[in-house]
Amino acid sequence: MARCLISFGANIGDPLQTIAWAADRLQAELSSPSSSFLLSRFFKTPPVGGPSGQPPFINAVAAIDTSYNVWEVWQTIRSLEQELGRTRNQRWEARAIDLDVLLFDDQRIWTPQFKVPHPRMCMRRFILLPAAEVASQWIDPVTQMSIGQLAANVMQGPSNLCLVSDSPAIQSTAMLKSVARQAMATWWSLENDADDLTVLNKQRWVTWQSFPSDGTGLRGILQTPSSKLTVWLTDPHSQPQNSAWEDCHLSAAQALNLVGPGESPMLRGPRYLLSGENLAWAQHELVAAMEAMDCPIEPIN
Repeated sequence: MARCLISFGANIGDPLQTIAWAADRLQAELSSPSSSFLLSRFFKTPPVGGPSGQPPFINAVAAIDTSYNVWEVWQTIRSLEQELGRTRNQRWEARAIDLDVLLFDDQRIWTPQFKVPHPRMCMRRFILLPAAEVASQWIDPVTQMSIGQLAANVMQGPSNLCLVSDSPAIQSTAMLKSVARQAMATWWSLENDADDLTVLNKQRWVTWQSFPSDGTGLRGILQTPSSKLTVWLTDPHSQPQNSAWEDCHLSAAQALNLVGPGESPMLRGPRYLLSGENLAWAQHELVAAMEAMDCPIEPIN
C-alpha cells in the first residue's frame, strides 16, 4: 500500500458540505475498508494570491493508504473535480473544489502538468497545519523534513524569503523591492550585520542572493538557510519558444531535489523553483508566497 496525502479547498457554494462529500468519495474510491483514511479538521483561511473580492476558503487534508499508483490517484481527483463543477479559467480563482496530491510515498515527479510533492506545499500555512494533524511524521522527500517540521517553520513568526537568481542584481533587487512594498516587508541585504536578524525575526523580510553560473553557490545557500523559503528564479533567456519551462529547467529541478531519481543529501530547507519567463507573474507569486506563509488560519469545530 502507498501513502498519499491529498488537500481539499473550496470557497464557492457550501464548502464544508462539498469537501466532506469529496472526502467520502475519495475514501470509497481510493482506499479499502481495512486501510487507513484520516481527515483533518476543516480550517478557514483568507484567499491568497487570487483575484480580489473572493470569499474565505475552507481547507482540509486527508492521509490515505491506497493500492493505486500516483497517476491513477491524480486522474481520480481530476475526474472528481470536474464532477463537482471545477473550472480552470483563471489561476487561483474562486472554486467549488480544489484537490491536490501533496505527497505520494517518496516519489518526486516534475512535469508541466503534474508535480509531486506539491511545489507550494512547503510555503502554505493553510495546507501544512491540517496536514500536520494527519501526517505529522511523514517525510517530504524534497527537503527531508517532516510535515510537522514544515508546519512549525511557517508558524514561527512573520514570513520571509530569499530569492536566488543569476539575473543582473539591479533587475532582481528592483523586482524584490517591489515585492517587499506589496507584501509590507523589509528589504534586507545579506551584506548587512547579522545582528539585524534579531530585529527582522519580528517582521516580514525579503532578500536576494546571486547564483554563480557554475552552480557552486546553491549548496551553500540551502545548507545554511536563514530564511523560511528559498526561491530559485530561472533564467528566461535559456528557454526556447513553444516549450514548457519545466522541461527547459529540468536540470535545475534535479539540482534542487525536486525530481528523482537521485538525491542531493547535502541540501536542506524549503525551496521553490519559479519560472522567470514572466517577471510580472513571478513577482505576483513571490507576494503570494509571503502571504501564504503567515496567513491567518482558523480551525472550524
